[in-house]
Amino acid sequence: MALRKRVLRTLLENKGRYIGIFILIFIGSFSFLFFRGFSGNYARLINEFAEENKQEDVSFTTYEPIADVPALEREVGAIIETHRHYDVQLPEERELRLIGLTETVNKPQALTGRDLANPGEILLSPGFFNSNGYQIGDKIEVGGKTFTVIGTAALPDYVYILKYVNDVMAPPGFGVGVVSADELEYPEAVTVYAVRFNDRTNVKAQVSGLYNALVGKGISLSEWMDASTNKRIRMPWATISGMQAMSVPVPTAMFLLSCLIVGLMIRRIVRSESVIIGILYAQGYRRKELVRHYLSIPVLISAAAGVSGVLLALPLIAPSVKVMATLYYTVPYENIAISFLDIALGILMPVAFLGIACLLVIRQELNKPPAELMKGSREKAKANIFERVLKLESLPFDLKFKVREQLRSVSRLLFLLFGVMAASFIMLIGFAINHSMNVVFSGESDAEFNYSWEYAFKELQQGEPSPGAVPFNAIRCYPAGRETVEFYLSGIITDVPYVSDLLDAKGNELPKGQVNITSLLANRLRIGVGDELTVVNRLDGKEYSLVIDGIVQTYSGQFVYMPLSGFNKMLGMPEGSYSGVFSEETQNYDPAVLSGAKDLRNVTNTMDELMMPMMTVIISLAVLGALIGAIIIFLVISLTIEESRSSISLLKIFGYRSKEVKKLMLGSSRPIVIIGFLLSIPVMLASMNAMYAYLGEMINIALPILLSPGYVVISFVLIYGVFELSKLLCARKLAAITMSEALKAGAE
Repeated sequence: MALRKRVLRTLLENKGRYIGIFILIFIGSFSFLFFRGFSGNYARLINEFAEENKQEDVSFTTYEPIADVPALEREVGAIIETHRHYDVQLPEERELRLIGLTETVNKPQALTGRDLANPGEILLSPGFFNSNGYQIGDKIEVGGKTFTVIGTAALPDYVYILKYVNDVMAPPGFGVGVVSADELEYPEAVTVYAVRFNDRTNVKAQVSGLYNALVGKGISLSEWMDASTNKRIRMPWATISGMQAMSVPVPTAMFLLSCLIVGLMIRRIVRSESVIIGILYAQGYRRKELVRHYLSIPVLISAAAGVSGVLLALPLIAPSVKVMATLYYTVPYENIAISFLDIALGILMPVAFLGIACLLVIRQELNKPPAELMKGSREKAKANIFERVLKLESLPFDLKFKVREQLRSVSRLLFLLFGVMAASFIMLIGFAINHSMNVVFSGESDAEFNYSWEYAFKELQQGEPSPGAVPFNAIRCYPAGRETVEFYLSGIITDVPYVSDLLDAKGNELPKGQVNITSLLANRLRIGVGDELTVVNRLDGKEYSLVIDGIVQTYSGQFVYMPLSGFNKMLGMPEGSYSGVFSEETQNYDPAVLSGAKDLRNVTNTMDELMMPMMTVIISLAVLGALIGAIIIFLVISLTIEESRSSISLLKIFGYRSKEVKKLMLGSSRPIVIIGFLLSIPVMLASMNAMYAYLGEMINIALPILLSPGYVVISFVLIYGVFELSKLLCARKLAAITMSEALKAGAE
């Protein structure tokens, strides 16, 4: 068909616009396949590792050893394996947790080197192995013993390697080492019972049954960790869920934006060629042939962009999964499998989106009789409802012209508005995450507690603490009916230098001798001052009721504070007893009496390590947002110029200089760009709060979404800079329109 020759010519005549559309579709197809491929493969690796290596369903520690473990196994229908772990301080502020080799539950798997076979051998976690520059065969002095490093290993209960299960990040220099069980003959070593149930159908009910069985036997629990709330196990699923959640809206947004702008362009092409179409009808061309001709442009662009996006995403999935499996979450890395359906959808979705959208536009325009088409487009610019409501007649000509230029094409206006919102949204997400994490983990939010060390004891202590130490008591609990929301109910001494003024949201000082809750936890539980909160002790299942007296404006975590004396009285503990101490200085406690010691001075160093890769993500999001904004703004301005060629020519005939014409035509979109950016701020905050609420239920974490005014300004400068750059790129096209354009249009 001779019409085929026009397709390439049409593409070349407007190559700038079609390249922009190509990039939008490319981003959509790439993100769809990459997110789907990454999350699907990583979820498969984690599930296979958990099943093959028997990941625990629950683990616990007790104050006294369990006398008959096999009898308990038969009673609850589970495998219970006992192992020990011991934390050893190493030079250069490093710490290694030695874990005894297990045979049935939480079986470690060698990633490099080989499995343990002889005494004096150790397998290290990959992060600790790599960060310290170890090689297989090196010797390492740990806990007064010399071990030979024989490789690296992954542990099902340490997929995300944290020192404490309620941490968000491990301290710098912390790692895990697997050794023979016989090597852990340290009196300070902690005995852990790891449980995996034989029946895999209703694990949650069996966990409750095990808990009731232990309590019924009078076994006192010192720690209880359900796998469903264990961050070492659940944190990777937060990343996977985030990837899966982004695999649909991001590409869909790109495809919809492309549909809108391509639909506008195709409609303009068809209308401008209405005379030619009428002649083609008269020459015997059928409507089906003409529809196929005009539909070939969006189909070719979407197919080419979809294939390109898929082809680029395919080779990046495997190395990305490998990096995640070795540097962040530790699981055995195996072959990557990409779903053929995902590949097909990555190509066919944009073709379907653009094809259907353009088909509707083309059929509507070609549904006119040939005689009417041959008369040419007689559509007059009519005042729409927006113009009539605004009553523009009283405005100066320049302002009236700019407003009408935007209102005469509502679809184009909406495309620009939503496009700028999408670009700003992407940019602001990166900056908001960066600022939120800086505030939470840099120590700025912990001003109410000014101490460097936190020591927790295995057993309840009484009497005066050591000099410089301030006692506290705490239980890990959850609100009645919401087991996934864990937090600490803490009894503290308030009249000490380590506790500064507690302030509410208005900056008013709160009395310290009352029940105060952190703002993050209060928002998550949706409770306020005067509300009653019923909490359940995670270890013994007892319930306690509290009335909230104040809300502390802080981002330090999920806590409820009350006076230590009231705490001990409520829980029936001896007066003056405590389970831990705060201290500004290092305390020389016997490691045998401690269940843990947390060095809070390392928070800043941990944050620095985390933010190094995070900055790459933030910069990438900023660049992506700027790129999308540039494409969308360029397309809209370019389309505006094409649709207003006659008006531009008339302005020049009336004596308007090029600078004035440029100001009228190119500056009219400025308010829409500003409005789109401003609207993106509440949309981003609402979206991120919803996502964080979902992740909070999954991994029991509460993080605020904070947006620095400085980052808002930077984002706006980038978006506005893109707008000005697009104006410069389109200025040539505007200058190329001559005064004869209007005369030709009138003659036709």
